[in-house]
Amino acid sequence: MGSCAPTQSCTSAESAKIFATTVGSCAPQCLSSAEGVKIDKARILLQEPLADLALNAVEVLDLMGNGGGDGGAILLAAALKQNTSLRQLNLRWSSIGTRGAEALAEALQVNRSLINLDLYCNSIRDAGASALAKALERNCTMRILDVGWNSIACGGACALADALKMNSSLECLGLERNSVEARGAAAIANALQQNMALTSLQLAGNPLGEEAALALVEASSRGPGLFHFDLAPEKEADTERSSLSLSGFSIPGDEELQDEFITIAPGEGAAEAAVA
Repeated sequence: MGSCAPTQSCTSAESAKIFATTVGSCAPQCLSSAEGVKIDKARILLQEPLADLALNAVEVLDLMGNGGGDGGAILLAAALKQNTSLRQLNLRWSSIGTRGAEALAEALQVNRSLINLDLYCNSIRDAGASALAKALERNCTMRILDVGWNSIACGGACALADALKMNSSLECLGLERNSVEARGAAAIANALQQNMALTSLQLAGNPLGEEAALALVEASSRGPGLFHFDLAPEKEADTERSSLSLSGFSIPGDEELQDEFITIAPGEGAAEAAVA
């Protein structure tokens, strides 16, 4: 970030102030001393990626496990407001909370290059999901958003559902392994009846309830584009056949059936039994 970096003699509060004033509109304007400390640490960790973003020299940025928490998310968000090259950003397992998600959401309202944001296994919660949902109402380039395993409950799910009614670019939404229950599932089911862009929805590992799950299946069957739809319960979330198709179930093909079952002509079974 060049001149944006505070000198070593600065206090945490001074660092936060310098960051907010020198970056200008690229950074959140209300940073606490604690956030200043997080930003100082993240700036060191992300020095090279931030430089690449400033130069528009990177299209894919994989920071899985090294995103720098909320401080890193705030710095990356500031860079994304000016960047025009980045298309994929992986921030899985990066200890990002609500504050970091809100900063990223603010950036997404102006960024027009990013198409894939992976926030799987962080802790953005309902507030972070709601902020991202608000961004999706304005963003027309984002195609893939994964917020699975983020402690998102019905509040965040409802906000995302509202966004799906307005958004026409998002194709894949990951909400697996959260805490979405019947109310959130019903809101998403309602949104699916209006959204024509979504092709993949992951809701595995959520306590949806049978009635809400059936409503989702019914709603998905009315949408011509939703090809990948996963509602598997937690214990089945990682199996190969956990996906629900448009008809509500994953049906094996003819070759699979031949591998699993032996066809016995009429009368052969009785003859074999007699021999035994």
